[in-house]
Amino acid sequence: MAKIAIASTKGGVGKTSIAFSLAKDLDYRYITNDMSIVLNKYKKAKYFPRNIPLYDDTVYDFGGFVDAHADEILNQVDLILLPTINDLNSIMKSQILIKQFKHKTILVFANMIENERDYEVIKEEIHRYFPGLAFTHMRRTKLLKNALETGMSATELFYSNPQAQYVYRNAFEEYNRLLDLFKRDVGASQNL
Repeated sequence: MAKIAIASTKGGVGKTSIAFSLAKDLDYRYITNDMSIVLNKYKKAKYFPRNIPLYDDTVYDFGGFVDAHADEILNQVDLILLPTINDLNSIMKSQILIKQFKHKTILVFANMIENERDYEVIKEEIHRYFPGLAFTHMRRTKLLKNALETGMSATELFYSNPQAQYVYRNAFEEYNRLLDLFKRDVGASQNL
């Protein structure tokens, strides 16, 4: 009975592709306040430009803009997954969101990582003001993008054929770590 929000006021950090894949793999609803291809790819996807309803077993994908209705939901979800890339604007916007919702359980998702240093830069900058915040990461990959475009979750795409298993093996290991985190801890997100 979990409510998860994927949120960042920075566009281009991978919110939609990760939200779609998590929703599909967890068999959750997908709700967004921003028009998205997911609405055509996932039968449990719904668009609410305002008056966003609060449901259990839902992944909320909030667009890269400030929205008072989204803020209401962010205050009520069990977990906020905050995608962040190694870009000063992305890191700054992440810090602003963390400060606004510091009373919530937040997991920073360092996304589109080129190398280990990218990950360390994001952690250092965010931990400077918010020490101890939980982190996970995923390298730059087409796994999530291609999954969304095919209408498959990352797990479905990975297991679709041997070539996909070869091409996406490292990225899927990182994605699967995130998915396992949700399966294990989202019901009791305090454990993060």
